[in-house]
Amino acid sequence: MKGQEELLGQERVLEVRFRWAAGPYLGRFLGQLKEEGVLWAVRCSGCGRILMPPRIVCAVCYTETPMFPNGWFPLSGRGTLVDWERIIYPQMDPETGQLRPEPYIHGTFMLDEGVLFTHYLGPEDLEESRLREGLKVEAVIKDPRERVGKLTDIKYFRILEG
Repeated sequence: MKGQEELLGQERVLEVRFRWAAGPYLGRFLGQLKEEGVLWAVRCSGCGRILMPPRIVCAVCYTETPMFPNGWFPLSGRGTLVDWERIIYPQMDPETGQLRPEPYIHGTFMLDEGVLFTHYLGPEDLEESRLREGLKVEAVIKDPRERVGKLTDIKYFRILEG
């Protein structure tokens, strides 16, 4: 258009490598997930809240939680679907820096032990018409040879019923 300033842009791919310490609680949690394929939690001695992943201090009552193994317990990896969203636009996977294949379903789950957790539903569960609140789900953990000690060692949650 005549009389309008042309706006210029640049496109660049930045590679920013970083590393941070997981600390004694998250480090133990991720180590247990990698080695055993098991999710662990800790119960706050102040308010009784279940923390997963375990944290040094409860975010609700600010009570220091016990160090592993005191007060820590394994979770079943089973629960119910609370809500979900269907992702239809490309999103970058923070683990790989690549775009995740879409569509996919991101869900919130109430684990049987009473803790909320968000993660992906499995690729076989993309049919949104079969999704409803209260469906039973279970975590699918990667094969031991594929685990690296990250939350992505949980591949996804799969629906157990209909």
